[in-house]
Amino acid sequence: MTAPWHRAPPASAAAKVETDDDELLTIEKWPREVFAPHWHEEFNWIVLMRPGRAVLAIEGVELVLDPSRYAWACVFPRTPHAVVHVSDDTEVLSLFVEPKLMERAWRVARPPIASRVLAGGRPEIARGLALAWGERRLSDRAHDAFDRAFAFALAGWLWRSGEAPRAADESLAVRLRIELGALGDQVATFLDAHLAEQPFPWPALASRADLSVRTLQRRCAAALGLSPSELLTRARLERARDLIRDPARALGDIALACGFATQAHFSTVWKAHTGASPSQWRRDHAR
Repeated sequence: MTAPWHRAPPASAAAKVETDDDELLTIEKWPREVFAPHWHEEFNWIVLMRPGRAVLAIEGVELVLDPSRYAWACVFPRTPHAVVHVSDDTEVLSLFVEPKLMERAWRVARPPIASRVLAGGRPEIARGLALAWGERRLSDRAHDAFDRAFAFALAGWLWRSGEAPRAADESLAVRLRIELGALGDQVATFLDAHLAEQPFPWPALASRADLSVRTLQRRCAAALGLSPSELLTRARLERARDLIRDPARALGDIALACGFATQAHFSTVWKAHTGASPSQWRRDHAR
């Protein structure tokens, strides 16, 4: 069975860059070739080692690494990417993880794959693992059972702690405003104010927009490719993703704030879309 991220070498002008240069990159050490589209045969794991900012372009989508959101990114093999910007105070470790090792861990964890890059928080853990992985990669001694166990644990942590990063323009509110203009702004604003209500007040929203419920829902579906129930689920999951990062917030309160009838319903929908229970996802994405 082929690994789900496997692909042929890019046919674009992006250059292949060898993956044997694990190193700490400071502002004066960034090699010129990483600022142009390039790709590797291994997973390229990039970890912020101190507060700063780095911006990556990965297949046309910009990913910002900074302490407020993502502390690390792991770009899949044969995926064109480039460094767009680094701040003067940025230090990162650029490391590489073998595809066979990532595949072995993936077959155990079985996480969903929604893009060709993983990103995540938990910066203290990421930095510690990165330093240990760099030492292992650069060590001249033969690797023993302990080294192999650590390598497997690291690969599993990347799969379980990472997520497919969402670009800002992928949020439901922004998509509504882009696709439907003033009507989309009305829908997005109403969703934000009334998402917790059960059932969701479609008639009130339609009346505000001076449309029938059916016409309103049909326009939203045509613009977004989402049915009315799918639109509400997407909005509720986006709000839940923001709230669940707060460890002091009870899952039952989050469920009600997002418009789920019960915590059990929230857990079922969340797991169906993320592959993990809300409590497990919260542990894996705590910052």
